[in-house]
Amino acid sequence: METEKSVIPVWDEDFYGDDFLRDPIPRYARMREMGPVVWVAPQKMWAVTHHAPICEAARDAGTFISGKGLSLSDEVNAMLIGSTLHSDGARHHRTRSITSRPIMPRNLAPLQDAITETAEALAEDLVAKGRFDAVHDFAEVLPLTIVTDLIGLTGADKADLLRWASATFNLFDGFNARSREALPEMKQLQAFLKEHLRPEALKAGGLASRVFELAPEQGFTPAEAAQLLRDYINPSLDTTISASGFAALYFAEHPDQWQALRDNPGLIPNAVEEIVRLVTPIRGFSRYVAQDTELAGARMAESDRVFLVYASGNRDAAVFADPDRFDVTRPVRKHLGFGHGVHACMGMHLARAEMVALLTAMVRRVARWHLDGTPEIAMNNTIRAFARCPVRVEALS
Repeated sequence: METEKSVIPVWDEDFYGDDFLRDPIPRYARMREMGPVVWVAPQKMWAVTHHAPICEAARDAGTFISGKGLSLSDEVNAMLIGSTLHSDGARHHRTRSITSRPIMPRNLAPLQDAITETAEALAEDLVAKGRFDAVHDFAEVLPLTIVTDLIGLTGADKADLLRWASATFNLFDGFNARSREALPEMKQLQAFLKEHLRPEALKAGGLASRVFELAPEQGFTPAEAAQLLRDYINPSLDTTISASGFAALYFAEHPDQWQALRDNPGLIPNAVEEIVRLVTPIRGFSRYVAQDTELAGARMAESDRVFLVYASGNRDAAVFADPDRFDVTRPVRKHLGFGHGVHACMGMHLARAEMVALLTAMVRRVARWHLDGTPEIAMNNTIRAFARCPVRVEALS
């Protein structure tokens, strides 16, 4: 890939391969060393690895667009286009004005007591047990409670919600076995939304019911509003579960950082941001190049695919000193763990509220975290998370 400025380096390893997913951090480091943009040969896409050009591309939503879908597969994109995440311009503004309004900070305030009470009860139970799985017993509980009870989705088993969310994020490769296996799951989710998510079937006063109240303002039918509720099922689960599971690992490996929170609980909101930076639950998303352009020395053609590697940008030493170090006092304002630009995660306020509540409840009860076995990575094309992470906690005396 020769340009006027340089020869763009080529990455030959499968970006969605098992080895990459099991151990991504050193691979992102090698990609950054190769350059701010590399050509990923197996996926035939550009990967943007440095923080500055990731932000530049994310802000240029007219050139690097989402309305053609974020998957590398046209078949998958045909199923996804039209949701908030897979739209641009006026369409994106209209859908986001519907789905984001119920989860803005002022609208979440009435839910805070319920979030706190759920987190406190969970912490009390887990600390009494002493040993538990930081994924199923700790990280999954609060997000699932929020989606089913506070948001007000009904008619689906919690296991279904988790399976559908995982499948959605597996679709973004579009071609490998995980993507192919996820396609039927996505069709099940769409059928569920169509059949069960009607205004009369939702919990009265839940956040989901607000979507049906707001949709007519933007010209959406009830059937279209139901499909928009994917925005609550998918990102509301896996991303928060990912970060909370890794939080348990980080505090087990870095007891001094847990002690810092015990000494100063006011650090908890910043600790959440540092956890999200270091984990980067969503490794990144692809964009479709709408017109010939150049980014960080790479000349890109219309219809090319560009992957914004948030997980790499979050460990860019030009922005974060000693970037692989876990530091709950670190200034993290520029992290990309919730994305960047107009497509930044609209659920970030809810995710923060949940994680702050969880850590606050645990800080009051836990003296120290310990690993109690070997964590197992969940193999997902987009989400970095554990399938299981056995831990043990020492209760405060």
